[in-house]
Amino acid sequence: MVQADVQYAVVAFPSNAGSVQVAVDGQNHPLTADSQVPNLFKGSAPSGSSYQYVMDNQAETPKRSLANGASSTGNEFFNRTHTIVNVPELPQAYHPFYPPLFTGMNKSNEVATIILNVNGSAFDSVVQAPTQKGKAQVYSFAYVSNKEVYTISTSGQSTKDFAKQSYAIDFGDFIPQGQKKPLFFGRTIVKLRAEATDPTQLREKLYLDCLAAAGATTLSGSFVRLFVNNQPYGLYTLMDDISTHTIDNMLHGGNWTYATTGVTYKGNALSPTQEGNLAYLGDDPTKYSPDTYKLVDVGEDPNASTKNNTVTNLIDFTKRLSQINPSTITDGNNQALLGLLNPDNTLVALAMNYLTDSWDGLWVQASNYYLNQDFGTNQWCITSYDFDETFGNGAQPGRDSVPYTNYSRPDSVRPLPDLFLNSPYYKLHFEEILKTMVKRFFNTRVIVPRLQAWATLLEEDIAWDYSIPGHSPGTKNTFTVQDFLTNLNSTAASTEGIGQWIGNRVSSLTQQLSFTDADDLPPLGPYKGGNVLLGNGQIVPNDGSNSANPGTSTNGNGSNGTSAASLTIANPVVLASALIVMAMALF
Repeated sequence: MVQADVQYAVVAFPSNAGSVQVAVDGQNHPLTADSQVPNLFKGSAPSGSSYQYVMDNQAETPKRSLANGASSTGNEFFNRTHTIVNVPELPQAYHPFYPPLFTGMNKSNEVATIILNVNGSAFDSVVQAPTQKGKAQVYSFAYVSNKEVYTISTSGQSTKDFAKQSYAIDFGDFIPQGQKKPLFFGRTIVKLRAEATDPTQLREKLYLDCLAAAGATTLSGSFVRLFVNNQPYGLYTLMDDISTHTIDNMLHGGNWTYATTGVTYKGNALSPTQEGNLAYLGDDPTKYSPDTYKLVDVGEDPNASTKNNTVTNLIDFTKRLSQINPSTITDGNNQALLGLLNPDNTLVALAMNYLTDSWDGLWVQASNYYLNQDFGTNQWCITSYDFDETFGNGAQPGRDSVPYTNYSRPDSVRPLPDLFLNSPYYKLHFEEILKTMVKRFFNTRVIVPRLQAWATLLEEDIAWDYSIPGHSPGTKNTFTVQDFLTNLNSTAASTEGIGQWIGNRVSSLTQQLSFTDADDLPPLGPYKGGNVLLGNGQIVPNDGSNSANPGTSTNGNGSNGTSAASLTIANPVVLASALIVMAMALF
């Protein structure tokens, strides 16, 4: 019986006159560059006991084997041993408090590749002056994962001093007025986060996944390699940036026509006396500095303006917050609080801040959070972000055992945490949330196997990343692959290990609250809320009525076309090739 040929595909970067083949049982077969993604080489060849890709007449190191009965390899990457790794899921502690849109933006088991072709001279100017604003036109953008081929258009302040920069991609920056923005996984803007301060480059992704497992509103993220003008830029975390679409994806199941999505403020801290602590300072808008409260998105609110940094809505929130007396909240029915925000969503955000010591976040530094208003209900939602300095990274000694009652910075004003922790009802409820999260997933029993799987997936890409000279002036990291492997569980590069941090935090917390981390909780059961973004761009209910897999869903436009976008320096399953050529800019 003659076996049918197999479809092979690999992302590779040969020399100008070079070629790419697949060697099946030692016999080379040519692969052809894709017409839309020239660095994706594809072709048919026989099945065999093993195969390797060959670039410029040099075979890659790993020897690969096909799964039984496989007719296609999917898209692979040259000289990477692992394309897909079985990464254990985090057990769900709570169902989502708001109905989310499930998309392929939150992959955990593979590393996709992003390829940019940009205006070289303009981009060099951007990269060489990362603290300045600038733009460089992007001529084409491709996103390639194992089962998807897309395009998109191409992000954190304290990391602008590093040689490896982060970027933000706005898909509609150069869209003609009146033309609809293209979408990528239902997003109009995303970030590429360099994770330059984290020896493992995993802390942010792990935190995002923990938030999702706890049911809180959260940005999504996944691992990608970045190439610009055929030059390697390294391993990044591709994740959400804030926009009306992002809010609708997190809170409204991807209903992009939700009529009352309101303003979103970004909280920031410059010093202990200049911070977004949400304290009511009176009705004078000049007391609410744009350096600490920045209006980053107006949503559908016709009365708000990012140009004027409208803070009227924010002042109303802080005033309402200040008028609630926590000592009188003795049950879960306080209407003033329920009308202001979702208590459980807020408490989980605070719990994750505490468990991981997100020391530059919402609780300790009153920074790095988004505050969004639904102007139809006048209820607000708080979502934290920026998690590279968590799980012991940058933590002061002893922070992994400090009780939550002593977690606030001494002499700080914290109206939001105090509202809950000074309430007889919500103080106990917060402790129950901590216990539930620890029992379900925030323990070494659950998370260490996930870290081990990520080590398998990422070790070769970490080695590649740390071998790339920085493209921007500034501090060049001296982290090593051994630092990456060690710091997953123990101290390396003067940073407490992730597993080490979790073990110490759980050990101290279980003693303080007198419980064990054994998962003796009743089963949560399936979640049938929210929506799923399908590969054709259709949004359907997440109720089991379709066979969609949220991990392989695709972007929201579902068509080829021409669009315009921009890439900025910041602090920051389609079976056929569906490429959108974009006129973008890096800025």
